Amino acid sequence: MANTFSAFGFRSFGRQEGGSPTAGMTKLNLLSSDTNTYFTGDVVTISSESLVAGYITDPSSGTTTGSPIWGIFNGCEYYSPDVARVVWSPYFPGSVGSSSPCNAYVLTDPEQLFTVQCTTTAVVGTSAIGLNVGYASSLQTSGNTTTGISALALNSSTVSANSSLPFRIVDTTSNFAPPGVNGTDGSTTGAIVVVQMNNSARRSLTGPST
Repeated sequence: MANTFSAFGFRSFGRQEGGSPTAGMTKLNLLSSDTNTYFTGDVVTISSESLVAGYITDPSSGTTTGSPIWGIFNGCEYYSPDVARVVWSPYFPGSVGSSSPCNAYVLTDPEQLFTVQCTTTAVVGTSAIGLNVGYASSLQTSGNTTTGISALALNSSTVSANSSLPFRIVDTTSNFAPPGVNGTDGSTTGAIVVVQMNNSARRSLTGPST
């Protein structure tokens, strides 16, 4: 059955060696005046700009050795002037109107596995296992403000042996999910695959395993 495109960002799936994961959950700084929006499942990095150095930011590329990704956004907490207290949210709406720094929770473990849907620009099947892939950064800010879930997807047309691409395809859902489940059709576009971070701030870049 042909896949239906309904992207959900990068969703935790397990850990490479099979242990019980913490996913490298790390508390990082988030600037309250940041105009970017961040949804659970979005890709983030650490800003190197002098005025906001050390705060998470929206990656400009995530595909070069000098611009590695830091991890996957997994919610935040910030002081909300509207309710006069600190709130927890699965997404950051941007510019929350407070001078206080915010806390962002980011999954940084390079051995963490994620399921993620591919865009409809190319078919990604089992032959892509072991290759690297980029993500469709244009979808980074279009998540769901009700659920806080990302709308990010892999950029299917970038699957290649390029070692600087940010993610490694390690499996496809067609190898473990029941037939007929959305994303398991590896013969049509929009497949859901299992990936781990490749161009990560916590690991050295590597080429494909094939």
